Amino acid sequence: MRNAIKAALSALTPKGRIAGHRNLASGAGQEAELRRFSLPIPAAGSGALALFDIDGLKQVNHQHDFDTGDRLLDAVGDTLRRALPTGGGLERSEGGRFLIWLPDKCVEEARQPIENLRRLASLTVVEGFRHKVTCSLSTALVTVAPEEGRTRAVLRADALLARAKALGGDRLEVQAQLNIPSLAPPLAEVEAAIASHALEYHVQPIFDLRPETPRAVGVEALLRWNRDDGSILGPAGFMDTLNRIPEAGSAILPECAANAALPFATGEAPLFVTFNITGAVLDGKGSAGCRWLSAVLERVPAKRLVLEIVETAVIVAPERAADLIGRLRAQGVRIALDDFGTGLSNLERLRRFPADFIKMDRAFVAGLGGDGREEAILESMISLARGLGIDLVAEGIETEEQAATLRTLGIHLGQGYGLGRPAPAAEWAERFGRS
Repeated sequence: MRNAIKAALSALTPKGRIAGHRNLASGAGQEAELRRFSLPIPAAGSGALALFDIDGLKQVNHQHDFDTGDRLLDAVGDTLRRALPTGGGLERSEGGRFLIWLPDKCVEEARQPIENLRRLASLTVVEGFRHKVTCSLSTALVTVAPEEGRTRAVLRADALLARAKALGGDRLEVQAQLNIPSLAPPLAEVEAAIASHALEYHVQPIFDLRPETPRAVGVEALLRWNRDDGSILGPAGFMDTLNRIPEAGSAILPECAANAALPFATGEAPLFVTFNITGAVLDGKGSAGCRWLSAVLERVPAKRLVLEIVETAVIVAPERAADLIGRLRAQGVRIALDDFGTGLSNLERLRRFPADFIKMDRAFVAGLGGDGREEAILESMISLARGLGIDLVAEGIETEEQAATLRTLGIHLGQGYGLGRPAPAAEWAERFGRS
């Protein structure tokens, strides 16, 4: 009997899909139908992008049934397809929304055609279980910047669509220009920077604060981009783009890292060298970050290498990360928790992962000399570190008064602009007589 019912359903609905539930799934059949009559929307490009959404579709599904809502979506999509301007692209998203891309128009040129489409589609009527069902549509229209990713443009349109809904729906909202220019450089520009060796490591010294004249004991290596205009950009300005490039710099960046580290990590009275690592490295699944680490360890003595787990590092496989940290420490590599006391760099991370250094967030140093709260917090951190056998490193030291307070409290290691600013590795190597 059960098999007979399945056979009957299969005969009534294509591919065995129960009628009335397509608007909960991907709408793949309708999307394929739409694509046969229109151009696909690319992953990147320029022009204008509009996002259409039926107002009150959930209420239609609730008051009637999902089949009615599905037929309403099909009918709206058919209207949009038939009225689509020449050269435009049309897609139906998984959530039942419609994307229209007009590659040869700016937003101002697209405004009237998109509003015409919205009004036409709002005339759609389908038969419901009890009565005819009508609809209205809310629409967002945004500029698509050259080389902007499709996903980002859609997200901006989605935010604008939410505004249209909040204002009551049945309206078109337009964003003629990007409110904030993108801070992330395009992929091609970062790829060119890698190829031309414009990406390099600068270093900032880490000092032992106990002598009357602080003595350098290590350096932190910091990735920098030497721009054509003479500016120097830190990783916050390009790391997101760099992470989007598969195998980005897998052959070049490890060489740059090793070349920056070797003058300090070898020779007489070697210093330790620290590098920031992300959660992708600690996940240990053959990523480019893992290959970078392996390549650096082939050239830099493990006992001179310190890996700083950055405060924003999301570790999705804690057991695997703990195993990797254990194996690295067995080789002599030391581990630091960066910006401790903020974000993810907290007591839970300290409990889970063995560390050799805690790098205190600069906010604690900046607040010294105030109402005494920072001093009290630092005294507690010093006690904690001593109990665990961990060295504390104070970041953000800008004045001699701060350095003196830290010495008095018992914090022996520090770095900051007041002690030495980041500069190309070769420059600091020459200052230290290690070139």
